[in-house]
Amino acid sequence: MMNNKNIEQRGFVVHNVCLFTFFEQAESMNDDDPYDLPNFDRPTEALLSQLISAATRKGRVPLNVIDFRLAGRSDGLTEEGKLTLDVNGAVQQYTLAARGRIRARAELGTLVAKNRAADFPVLLATAYLTPALADECVEHDLQFIDLAGNLYVHAPGQYMLVTGRPANPEIRRLASRSGKPASSASASALRMTFVLLSAPALLNCPYREIAAAAGVALGTVGSVLDDLRERGLLAGTNDRRLLDPAAFREEWAINYPLRLLPKLNVQRFAVSDPSWWQHAELPAGQAWWGGEVAAAKLTGQLRPAAQTLYVEPSARPAVTMALVKRHRLRADPAGTLEIIDAFWHLDEARAGKTTAPPLLVYADLQRTREPRNAEAAVLIRNQMEQADDPSPS
Repeated sequence: MMNNKNIEQRGFVVHNVCLFTFFEQAESMNDDDPYDLPNFDRPTEALLSQLISAATRKGRVPLNVIDFRLAGRSDGLTEEGKLTLDVNGAVQQYTLAARGRIRARAELGTLVAKNRAADFPVLLATAYLTPALADECVEHDLQFIDLAGNLYVHAPGQYMLVTGRPANPEIRRLASRSGKPASSASASALRMTFVLLSAPALLNCPYREIAAAAGVALGTVGSVLDDLRERGLLAGTNDRRLLDPAAFREEWAINYPLRLLPKLNVQRFAVSDPSWWQHAELPAGQAWWGGEVAAAKLTGQLRPAAQTLYVEPSARPAVTMALVKRHRLRADPAGTLEIIDAFWHLDEARAGKTTAPPLLVYADLQRTREPRNAEAAVLIRNQMEQADDPSPS
């Protein structure tokens, strides 16, 4: 297959697969007409017309709107609607998600999670997606369309991908002022949302207790709760509750390796004995297995080929030295053992436990992208979803 990066202002069609990559200069397509720039807070047929017009200008992409019905704010992520498109003769229904600005990969996490659970595929409508963000959407099968004419849509027998179209000055101004980055995707917020997802009873504890459990500043708590409430992931003020914990967990698992893990002092070691972990003695309350070892202990469905160990930062030098001496660990950036700072302070999740909380184990498995870990990840996800439902089975 031809490499898109080597294509300039050309397209090709193979078995109803349409791929375009554009590197236009000042005469780029989206500079032909000035936009009456829309408001993405509440999508309209006029907005859809502009998006479709940008994608189909010069007749390159066969795409038409069949029907659009605006829905109320159903989950706080966007003002949503039900959209039906004619994709080169194939009819496809979508859940429309309108976002004025997407600035970073972490901001796509919620939509990716929602897309996995939605009855109809989510179609992200936004002012502009950079090529890197467009690639991230394609990787996670999140379909999109923007005002610059970039899009990724597919329907039975049809596949359309257009990337590389630059934003004109009007679109860039719209993208710069629309929306705001989700404060609940920062590293500190991920620490906090982790403890809330792992111990939902904390939601109605005083802010100081939440901050202490997460290891974050007191001021972080209110801003993150406000952000979650604004995005429809949290309801109530005196009696707070998570509205969609399953989707929230998926978002957290996506964001964890992007935003929080790089701040947790990851070190890798090689071990000559692949079964060393089976007879390793961890100091109680100071170290916990994550990743494949924890998954094996929680599900019994995995033979670990790599090990992840979370260690209390204050105890980490002593714990690491003891493991090095007893199991002959040696520093190796390609080693199968990774030692990471533990970042949660939940007494019930630490006392008498040898494994990290299930959400962290799930995120560890997901970030490996190893097919052999997929089944164990599904089992752990199912266990967490069962714990959400207090009714007897």
